[in-house]
Amino acid sequence: MTDIFFHDNGNFTNFGIEHGIAFWSCIIFIFYILYLGKNSWDAQTGRLFITLICGFGAFMQLFKVFYKLEVGILNPATDFPLHLCNIMTIIMPFIMWYKWRFMWAITFFWIMAGCAQSIFTPTLTESLPHYEAVRYWSVHAVIILGALYGWYVYGWQLTWRDAAKSIVSINVLAVLIYPINLALGANYMYLNAKPPGKTFYDLLGPWPEYIITLEFVVILAFAIVLIPFYSYRIKSLLKVT
Repeated sequence: MTDIFFHDNGNFTNFGIEHGIAFWSCIIFIFYILYLGKNSWDAQTGRLFITLICGFGAFMQLFKVFYKLEVGILNPATDFPLHLCNIMTIIMPFIMWYKWRFMWAITFFWIMAGCAQSIFTPTLTESLPHYEAVRYWSVHAVIILGALYGWYVYGWQLTWRDAAKSIVSINVLAVLIYPINLALGANYMYLNAKPPGKTFYDLLGPWPEYIITLEFVVILAFAIVLIPFYSYRIKSLLKVT
């Protein structure tokens, strides 16, 4: 019975039927929880439930490490939670429970400008109901949910200073992760090579040039993320002119 959950099948393909079902399931789930948080839950109930939901994502991420360690197949080069989305999955329950606006503002840009595209172009090889597929969709759904929950339910806003802090923070994180990649022969945060499959990285040129290109893409993407938070100011300027 457990074979269907843990035996690699390699059947997942981007833009196939399963991808479409998983993608829309994530979208519907995110909007449903946002609706409940805004319209049905009181402050304490919402805080508890959103923390538990994000905690489930963190559990799914950490379970991968402990399961593979237990059965003796842990590969430090691929299985540690050191990709950007994995790191944020572990942090998100704390952001939601403690209403940690500072860290939310930093990670919001990472999630909406970077990790959100992972549900459009998944770096996934295993098909449902394989554990890795369940983990992948759970992780990305809860971090996108957490980012939007902070804005839509908690009412947090973003400024250009938050964007600047987020850019500095992601570069600091990359500097910390890069030597770990070298030591483990890993590719966490895709600093040493492009991710497998067809992703937006294919548009950025070969390694290592795409790292430099990515810096400009990050700045542009973060600026786009900021637009809704400055829309009222933009409208005011247009009226004046």
